[in-house]
Amino acid sequence: MRKLLLVAGLAAAALAPSFAFAQQSCAQQHSNQVVGTLGGAGAGALLGSAIAPRGDRGVGAVIGAVGGAVVGNQLTQPDRDCSHAYGYYDQNNQWHANGIDRADARGYFDRDGAWVAGAPNGYYDGSGRWIAAREDAAASGYYDARGRWIPASADGYYDDGGQWVASVSGYYDSSGRWVPGQTVGTYDANGRWMPDARNGHLGANGVWIADSQPGYYDSDHHWRAGPARGYYDSQGVWIATAASVEAYGADVSFDGAGGRRDVDTREAWLEQRINSAARDGALNRDDAGSDLDRLNSIRRDETGMRDSSGQLSPRDEARLQGRLDRLSTALRQSLGGQGD
Repeated sequence: MRKLLLVAGLAAAALAPSFAFAQQSCAQQHSNQVVGTLGGAGAGALLGSAIAPRGDRGVGAVIGAVGGAVVGNQLTQPDRDCSHAYGYYDQNNQWHANGIDRADARGYFDRDGAWVAGAPNGYYDGSGRWIAAREDAAASGYYDARGRWIPASADGYYDDGGQWVASVSGYYDSSGRWVPGQTVGTYDANGRWMPDARNGHLGANGVWIADSQPGYYDSDHHWRAGPARGYYDSQGVWIATAASVEAYGADVSFDGAGGRRDVDTREAWLEQRINSAARDGALNRDDAGSDLDRLNSIRRDETGMRDSSGQLSPRDEARLQGRLDRLSTALRQSLGGQGD
């Protein structure tokens, strides 16, 4: 008996290098543990049968399988970080929530399987680059009804059972009041919240893709109609994002006179787009520097135009928006009209 267990254990141990945990998410590690357990059982059964006396090979296989499964399971246990993970992002930038006590959460795994301390505070753009959000951790996400941490930037998530859950971090009601907490729905073209409606579709690979929103609520809780992409943090602040960084020239968050964003948000978006294009080589260094200089000039003039309460007059805002229009057009031309 002791000999059978020893050989089974050695067989399972031989499988361990196949299940190294470097840069793996909790789900991958759990999957490896299942494979390790089954592999150890199989190897133990074969060796147990081989070394058992001729009349006891069936018993030897059973004993070997049990011993191999135990050893394989222990050798491929997930590392301790998985018991402290809020969850992880998969290669499609989708969030997978981990059902652990919030007092035990310490960090999460990014889309490459690397451990990151703290809760997610940002989002992946259309090209898979991480864009850090505001430093306010309380606004970066929320706990769902079962105590799982959900990034506010997620239009939905996979629960710890692998099921997709459509969800957002809250909504503005008909009086313009922010109602925080997990909910499902979307806004119509007039800014009315439509409970349980879903604004998105499944892509070819089965990944949920959020559609463009018909508008958004600004910092004054006023509805701004027009195509918009982004999300609300858990405190109701709109965070503008792009559909894809490949569409550098498409000012997707600001198309249409009825969909104009506030000047500061639009400036931030243009800066992000210029820097993204420069990093990818789509925009050369000289053109990027020139565009950023123009943007900084607009920002300086904007500062001087604001009154003591920080407000812009309609005339000054129109002038700034016109300059931003021209900068956006020049950028689009520099990029060969991409996104037109």
